[in-house]
Amino acid sequence: MKNAQPCLTLIQESEEKFRKIAENSLVGMFLYQEYFIYVNEAFARMTGYTEEELLRMHPWELVDGSSREVFRQLVYKRLRGEMFSSVHNEAYLVKKNKEMLSVKISAETIHYQGAYAGIGIVIDISDIMKKNQMIKVLIQALSQSDDIVFITDVNGAINYANKALLCIYGYEEYEVLGKTPRLFRSGEHRADFYKDLWTTLLRGENYHKVIINKTKSGDLIYVDTKITPVEDEKRGKIAYFVVNARDISSRIKSEEKLKQLATIDPLTKIPNRYQINEYFDEFIARKERLGQDFSVLIFDIDYFKKINDTYGHALGDYVLQAFSRLIMENIRLVDKFGRWGGEEFLLLLDATGEHEAMRIGQKLNSLVALSSFGNISITVSVGVTEYRSNDTKEQCLNRADIALYAAKNLGRNRVVFN
Repeated sequence: MKNAQPCLTLIQESEEKFRKIAENSLVGMFLYQEYFIYVNEAFARMTGYTEEELLRMHPWELVDGSSREVFRQLVYKRLRGEMFSSVHNEAYLVKKNKEMLSVKISAETIHYQGAYAGIGIVIDISDIMKKNQMIKVLIQALSQSDDIVFITDVNGAINYANKALLCIYGYEEYEVLGKTPRLFRSGEHRADFYKDLWTTLLRGENYHKVIINKTKSGDLIYVDTKITPVEDEKRGKIAYFVVNARDISSRIKSEEKLKQLATIDPLTKIPNRYQINEYFDEFIARKERLGQDFSVLIFDIDYFKKINDTYGHALGDYVLQAFSRLIMENIRLVDKFGRWGGEEFLLLLDATGEHEAMRIGQKLNSLVALSSFGNISITVSVGVTEYRSNDTKEQCLNRADIALYAAKNLGRNRVVFN
C-alpha cells in the first residue's frame, strides 16, 4: 500500500490537467457513463443547458430523435466494454431552446473509476454545413442558369462548365473539361485582342467585352462575356477565373437589321442619305488627319419625273435600281455611293483630285447613256467638286450642287466641275 498514495496523486493531477485543458478549450468536451459525468463550459454553451442540467441527463437525450436510439446503443456498448475504437459522427443535437445544432462528435472508451466510460469532443459545424448547403444551392443555380458559366484554373484549363455552355456550344462535358477557351475561338479576333484580355486579367482586373465565338458546328455566336479573376486567400495570387457569359446573337442580329434599315435605301439596296453622310464625315476626318484628297459627285437622272409619268412608277423604280447597280459595278471598293434623295445620288471618290474626278464622272455619264434600262434609255447630269482644306461639308456639297444645276442649265447629260 506504500505506492497507493503516489498513484492517487498522479490520477488527481491528470484529472486536474484534463479539467484545465477542457475549461480553456473552444470545443465541447464531455465524459459520461449512464449520465454525463463531466462537461466543459464550451459544451454547455453549445447546447444552451447549464453544466448542472447536463449532469442530470443521459448523453443520448441531446441527440435528435431520429438518431437517438442509435446513439443510446453506442453509449451502452462503450459502457459494457464492447466498443473501444474512436468513432467520428455527424449529428444534430437538440439545444435547450429546441433549435437544431449540427455537430461533429468524436468519442472513445476509457477506464474511469473502476468502470468503462465514454470521453469525447464536440465541434459545432453549423456554419460549415450552412456554407456547404449554400454551395449546393449555388451549384444548382449555376447548373440551371440560362447564362453560360464556366471556371478555369490560372492557365485557362476549364474545370467546371454548366449546362448552358454545353447546350449553346454543342459540346459534351468530357469534350470541354481540361480544355481552354481556345476551343471556342472563331478566328474573328486578332492576337492582340486576346493579349489585351490576358493582360487585364493577370493584373487582377475584371474583363468585360462582347466576344465572337464559334460553336462545335461552326456557327458564329456573339457572347457578352464577363471574366473575374479569383485569388487564393492564403497565397494572395490568382488561382482561377470565373466566366459568366450570355449569348446575345439574336440581339446583335436584330441590331444589325435595324442598322441596315437605318442606313440602307430599301429600294436600291445601296447606302441611304444618312449612311453616305457618315461616310462623308469619315472622308473629311481622313483628309484632316492624313491630307488625303477626295472628290464629290452628285448625279441626277434627267427627266425622271417624265419617266414616271409616261411609263409608271414600276419602271421608274426599276430605273433607280438598275442605275444604282450600274454605278456600284463600275467604282472601286474604297469609293462610296449612295442615294441622296429621289433621283439624286452622291458618289465619294477616295484619294481623287479634280482631273481624275472629272474623268470618272464623264466615264460614268457615258456608261449610263449607252446602257438600256428596260425598254428605255436615260441620261444623267453630274456635278463635280473636290473637297478643299478648311471646307465644311455644307460648303463642299453646295459647290457640287451648283455644278449639278449648271450641267442641267447647259442642256443636261453632261459633267460640270465647280
